[in-house]
Amino acid sequence: MVKCKNLIIVLGTVLGSVVTACLVNCSRNKQLQTAQWNIDRFQAHYWLLNHWLEIKNEGKSVASYFEDMDCHHIAIYGMAELGNRLMEDLQGSSIQIDYGIDKDISCSIARIDEVYYPDDELPETEAIVVTPYPVFEEIKNMLEKKVKCPVISLEEIVWSV
Repeated sequence: MVKCKNLIIVLGTVLGSVVTACLVNCSRNKQLQTAQWNIDRFQAHYWLLNHWLEIKNEGKSVASYFEDMDCHHIAIYGMAELGNRLMEDLQGSSIQIDYGIDKDISCSIARIDEVYYPDDELPETEAIVVTPYPVFEEIKNMLEKKVKCPVISLEEIVWSV
């Protein structure tokens, strides 16, 4: 009986160690996946911003994308850095930014007065530009249930100019 109890204790200890090792490994894998996602995102941002700078150096603006569509009123989804760069690039053009949309409407770096939550009723506009383009499809699917205008990725716009 004592041997059986000792065997159970040993097996329990080994099993506990294996489970702990698996949990640690799973946690590391999740951390590695998150790190890789961030690397991919920052690399995509680098190439997008590099191309955008090339466009600017050629004297062009993303405003031409909207002008070619005969679209002069837009909203911007995502009021962080890329949203601000888009606003700056459109300054002085015929493109009017009607409002912003963001999950954090108190975003301290937003440079627009009228910002709505994604769940709010959104005013009419001619197009919505999604600046967090890595999650574009998810945001587009959500917005298309609320609005009738085109929902466009910033990535598509920059690479189309």
